[in-house]
Amino acid sequence: MGLIDSKGKVFGLINIIDLLAILLIVAVVGRFTLKQNQKSAGAVAKNIEVVVHVKEVRDATANVVKVGDIVKETKSNAVLGKVTNVEIKPSDTLVETSDGRVVVCPNPVYKDMYITVVGSGSAGDNAIVLGSNEIRVGTTLQLKTNMYSVTSTVMSIKVQ
Repeated sequence: MGLIDSKGKVFGLINIIDLLAILLIVAVVGRFTLKQNQKSAGAVAKNIEVVVHVKEVRDATANVVKVGDIVKETKSNAVLGKVTNVEIKPSDTLVETSDGRVVVCPNPVYKDMYITVVGSGSAGDNAIVLGSNEIRVGTTLQLKTNMYSVTSTVMSIKVQ
């Protein structure tokens, strides 16, 4: 008596194709069961402080951003946190002088803003999540309130 007989049955009991289908179903169910039982990789809810840099905004925008504003992410509308500090500086512009040198001069029209946002998020081994967004230094983050919307770059992250 061989493993597969002349009719294509394993040990004379079940068709080989049926056996493969059953094994596939058991494997898929087992995988989802194991995945649900696993815990997240060290993600813990904490306060997260993020400093973002908003480049070259006009005075009208710079004057509207206030400490205490609740900011949201533009696309997902997820609450990121509360503005705790706003620092406004003149934007630097490269200007060529008459003798051909390039110098850095403050721009009289545009301002740069550094906005500090503190919110509740999770910090794990692989990512820091604020609102529903993974954040990393150097990534772009779009902030909005009912008064303004700006595109910023994450400059620093502190997990408290």
